Amino acid sequence: MSRRRFWLSICIAILALLSLLAGYAGYRVQQLLEQQHIELDWQGFSLTWRGLQLHEVSLVQRQQGELHAHARQLQLQWLASETPRYRLAAQGLRVEWLPAETAAQNPADSDLDATLQTILDALPWLPRQIELRDVQAQLPCAKGRCAIDGELDLQRLDDALQLRVRLLRESHSALLQARLQGLDGALDSPRQLQLTLHLDEQQQLELRSDLAAQGDALQWNGDLLLAPLQEIAWVAAWLSEWTPLDTANLPATPQQAGIIAQWQLQLPQSTRQFGELLVAPGWLRVDTQLPQPWPMPGVGLLSGELQLDLRNSTGVWQARKLHGDLQLDAQDAPWLAALPSGLQPSQLNMRLVPLQGSTDNELAVGLTLSGQGALEMQADAELGLQLSRDWALDVRQLRLEARSKRVDLGATRADGLQLNLALSGNATAQQLQLAVADDSRLAIQRLRVAELDLQQAQLILAGLGIIGAPTAPTLSGPLALRVQSLQHPQLQPQSWQWQGRLQADSVHQALDGALLVDSGLSLALGLNNSADGLALNATLDELFLRAGNPLAQTLASWPPLLTLDNGRLQGEASLRLPANKPLRLSARLSGKGLAGIYDRSTLSGVDGELRLQLAGDRLTLELPSLSAKQIDPGIALGPLQLQASYQASLQRPLAGSLSHQRAELGILDGNLRLEPATWALDQPSQLLPLKLSGLDLQELFRVYPAEGLEGNGLLDGTLPLRLGGAISIEQGLIEARAPGGRLRFHSPRIRAMGQANPGMKLVTDALEDFHYDLLSSSLDYEPSGTLRLGMRLHGQNPAIEQGRPIHFNINLEEDIPTLLASLQLTDKVSDIIQQRIQQRMRQRVPQETKE
Repeated sequence: MSRRRFWLSICIAILALLSLLAGYAGYRVQQLLEQQHIELDWQGFSLTWRGLQLHEVSLVQRQQGELHAHARQLQLQWLASETPRYRLAAQGLRVEWLPAETAAQNPADSDLDATLQTILDALPWLPRQIELRDVQAQLPCAKGRCAIDGELDLQRLDDALQLRVRLLRESHSALLQARLQGLDGALDSPRQLQLTLHLDEQQQLELRSDLAAQGDALQWNGDLLLAPLQEIAWVAAWLSEWTPLDTANLPATPQQAGIIAQWQLQLPQSTRQFGELLVAPGWLRVDTQLPQPWPMPGVGLLSGELQLDLRNSTGVWQARKLHGDLQLDAQDAPWLAALPSGLQPSQLNMRLVPLQGSTDNELAVGLTLSGQGALEMQADAELGLQLSRDWALDVRQLRLEARSKRVDLGATRADGLQLNLALSGNATAQQLQLAVADDSRLAIQRLRVAELDLQQAQLILAGLGIIGAPTAPTLSGPLALRVQSLQHPQLQPQSWQWQGRLQADSVHQALDGALLVDSGLSLALGLNNSADGLALNATLDELFLRAGNPLAQTLASWPPLLTLDNGRLQGEASLRLPANKPLRLSARLSGKGLAGIYDRSTLSGVDGELRLQLAGDRLTLELPSLSAKQIDPGIALGPLQLQASYQASLQRPLAGSLSHQRAELGILDGNLRLEPATWALDQPSQLLPLKLSGLDLQELFRVYPAEGLEGNGLLDGTLPLRLGGAISIEQGLIEARAPGGRLRFHSPRIRAMGQANPGMKLVTDALEDFHYDLLSSSLDYEPSGTLRLGMRLHGQNPAIEQGRPIHFNINLEEDIPTLLASLQLTDKVSDIIQQRIQQRMRQRVPQETKE
């Protein structure tokens, strides 16, 4: 009994001790759970000498969101000789995390030391081994909530950490295996990372990374092998749930692609931000093989090979070796569709080869770029990459030849386009300097823009230069455009050329030069474009018309009946297109000493100025002064004085209002005058009340072809001139100015008629010397050109019946155009006027015969 009691006492003591330890452990666990804001619950509990087992375990943590976890079974096993001395295993784990809405920290700005230190601090508390089987997790993702199925093994072996993660998606699987060694020492102790990735049981990626202290720095060596890929479109669809990828546009993976990369970098010991990797000294070698076309999103089908050997000794990466042979099939690429038709190469080939002459300070590379399709191109370049200092590129020579049969850009069509461009220069991160060679040009067989048609156009690019910062360079230098034939409805077909200078950058573009036409016309043009808008200035070089009239040989709309053969013309124009404001146009044309012919009238001594203003929709024409010494339609008229202005809208340019401040025309030592007024041209016709003053009868009879008729006196009157489809005068009135005058008519033919007729004899005798005190006439001028006069003549002949009063009523009718033509033909006139007169007479004869 004593022995039995002894062992019973021992067992009771052990049980009491275990209860005490379990109570304390429970207290400490509960305290730890409360500190971590964790609520733990389970359905079943069993305790053995190997460990602790829980059934139907639920865990909720509420800190920076909510974490819900549930496992069908949870085991915590004791390990006798290993540290940490327990292993955690879970079956049927279901996890759901609902994070709080807080901004995530940018990984690029996080401190790498702090992150590593946090991981290292947590390692001693992790179980020696963690096994999670049949795991399903609901986590936040780019599409909202996403599910993960799989299993996880995490094991700590001395100073190494091994991870094995297997993820399942439908019938596919992804296996990630990693081993991180060197966890027991400080951050500067050697660390090694080995990582492999298997997709559907096929190895796709292998990574080796070594990080070790070397003096005051860390040396990072690594290798990366990307094996030829199988069809893994499911991976892209899977990743698209977690990232903002557009799976509909993701390409299929290349079956034979492979990448081999090796690197060695020197990192600082103190702090290691992510950005330091970009400037860390060291080297990088990359060998990429892409034998089969690989769809690149938004780019096209890419294939070929590329080898790179990069060095960084000064904080900037430089290429020591560069070799590539790449092909791009861009038939369905979005960037290709954005180019105009005719500028779309369907396939591009690029070849990079090292050239002889490379040194330790410079890498010589040959670049060949060719394109096939609607745009055929060939580019050859010799480049030198500077290695001894900051990034620099020496463009020893670059020649580009491009051809296209047809290019369509909106309403613009170019046929037979050919570009020859040769460049040389250099570029650095701070400065770009390129020069265009002398034989560089752009030729177009035919260019059509709306009604403009240019044939055999050539843009000379020789002498242009590109200089400035690479992000905002300036293009400047001489520029010339030559067009063998320029056709437009408003222009005469002929050759044109422009020569000047170009100055252009991202915010301001300017063109200044001279426009020369084969007719002899010359214009100085200046164009400026900036954020404020577009400005165009043009100045017409002074024309001396004695040597010819370039305007008549240039403008198709030049009045065909107007010929100027003397005098000077000069003009200028300014066009403004302000940003978000209406268009503004101003122009001025002035002439001095002009002489020539209009229709069948000669002009001489014409001086004038015409001004045009266009502001938005408002058009204004001003004639500050127009004068002419003489206008001769058969009777010499002049001088002419005219001041007028015109205003209208662009929608109805011919329906505006015309105002004149002065309108006077000399006629036979008198003048015709129109009082200042404003006329609405939207009316079908206009009535102009002309006033006649001081017309000298002596001058009239001098020019009027009436045999033996002469006289004197001054005539005044009103002539209501109507302008519509034709010119007419209705109910005009002409009267002799008091006290009257004399008329003399000596005609042997008329006197012979009077000898046989007593009534006619009295008329002829009276008109031999007729002193009139009243001469009045009505006047009507029909659109056909017929002038009708109804004259009343009162007076006497002192030699007849002692000067008794005699009254005459005379009706006259005259074809004025024919009369003026006959007056001109009796005098010396130019061949042009004679031809026009004879042509008009031939046209009038059939009309009169028909009537």
